[in-house]
Amino acid sequence: MSFIKGIEQQSLTIEALYPDINTPVYQDLIEFYNDFKSDEAVLYAYTSGSTGIPKKIAIDKKYMMESAIMTLSFLKIPSGVTTLLGMPLRFIGAKMVVVRALVGSLKLVVTEPSSHPLEGLDKAPYFAAMTPHQVASSLDNEHDYELLRKIKVLIIGGGPVNSDLLQRIKDFENEIYSTYGMTETLSHIALKKLNRVSKSSYVPFEGVVLEKTESGTLKISCSRIGVSDLKTNDLVSFNADGSFDIEGRLDNVINSGGIKIQIEKLECKIQEFIKTPFNVSFVPDDLLGQKCVLISTYEISENLQEKIHSALPKYEAPKVYLKAEKLPVTLSGKPDRKALAALAFDLYKNN
Repeated sequence: MSFIKGIEQQSLTIEALYPDINTPVYQDLIEFYNDFKSDEAVLYAYTSGSTGIPKKIAIDKKYMMESAIMTLSFLKIPSGVTTLLGMPLRFIGAKMVVVRALVGSLKLVVTEPSSHPLEGLDKAPYFAAMTPHQVASSLDNEHDYELLRKIKVLIIGGGPVNSDLLQRIKDFENEIYSTYGMTETLSHIALKKLNRVSKSSYVPFEGVVLEKTESGTLKISCSRIGVSDLKTNDLVSFNADGSFDIEGRLDNVINSGGIKIQIEKLECKIQEFIKTPFNVSFVPDDLLGQKCVLISTYEISENLQEKIHSALPKYEAPKVYLKAEKLPVTLSGKPDRKALAALAFDLYKNN
C-alpha cells in the first residue's frame, strides 16, 4: 500500500503540456510524481537560505499534504479546476503546485519554466503560482496579459512584489495574493491580498502560531506541517487582528555612523523614483563604518540623484551611485545580498 493514505489511487491529471511530453520539464514532473507516490515517508529539497546557509533537508510528505490543504482551504479552490505548473521543480514552490494538484484533484497545466509561463496557452488556468518576474514579464506581452487577467486566483511568491508591479495589478478583478514562507515551512504559511484593497497585511493560515523574538524577528510554529519554533531573520510587526507585516531582514541592515538603515525599506522608498533594476548595498568607510550605496544597471542622472536625496532623510540617502552590467540574484531570483556587497566593493574600488 502507498504511504500516502487517502490518495493511493489518485494520479496526476494533465490538461495541457507545452511544448510536448519529451521536454525536461515533463521528465522532472514524472520523477517528482513517482518520488512522492513511493512508499518512502520523506523526500529531499534544498532551502533557499532564508533562515541561514542553504542546506539539504528531509521533507515529510504528510506535512506537504497538510500544507496543500491549508492553501486550498484558505483560497477556497474547488476540485477539478486547472492549476499552472510553470516553475522549475527543484524549488519547493513548484513541488507544492504538484502536491496541491494531487490533494485537491486539480488538473495540472504544465508549461516550460520561463519568464513567460502563459506563452503557448489559449486558456487561462483557474489557479496559478508565479514569481514576481513572471508576472511582470507577462504584463508586457499582450497575449500573456489577457490570460493573466483571466486567472481566477493568482499567488505570487519567491521574491518581493515591488511598488511598480503592485501598481500595475492593483485594479485587476481576479484574486491576487503575495505569499510568505520558505522551504522549511513547505512553501507559504500566510497570504496578503494585493489588489482591490487600499492596504493589506499577511494573514496566517489556521493553525499557524507566530511570535516576535527579542530581536524583533518572526518565529513560526505549526504542528500541521511539522514546524516548531522556527526562527527567521525577518523583522516583523503584528496588527491587532493577528495579521502581520514584514519590515525587512535582520541581516540586511547597514550601520552607517551608528544609524541603522534597513535595506529593504530604503529600496521601497527609492522605487518611487527609479523604475529600472537597482539594489541598495554598502561599502566600508573609515568615518561611518559602512557607507550606503546604490547599484543600478543604468546610469542615474544627477537630477534624479538630487530628487532621491531631497525625498529621504540625510542619513538614508545613498552616498554613492554605481553602475553594473547586472545585479546578482539567488537561484530563486531574490537579491543576493552578499554578492551585492562584494560587487559594490569592487565597483567602488575601481570607480
